[in-house]
Amino acid sequence: MDDFQKQMKRLRRNPAFVAAFDKRRTEAEVAFQIRRLREAKGWSQRDLARKVGCSQQAVSAIEQAGYKRHSLPLLRRIAAVLDADVVVALVPRRAA
Repeated sequence: MDDFQKQMKRLRRNPAFVAAFDKRRTEAEVAFQIRRLREAKGWSQRDLARKVGCSQQAVSAIEQAGYKRHSLPLLRRIAAVLDADVVVALVPRRAA
């Protein structure tokens, strides 16, 4: 279990965190995946920005869990340079 997983395990015991996290889960997952793929290639945020055609500040913002302004065209460009695919799915919510 890596440090991130240990931290998440600890935080999931906090009901307030769980409620807030669930509201932002998609943004957090996208941010984490982009960062993980970038780091696996040994790239800095600046490296990814150059390859995608945006600023380092834009990459930094996109890698933040609370970022809400994702666009499919930008995600597709990021995915292409990271040798990944973008998958969008609408999943029915759980019944209360």
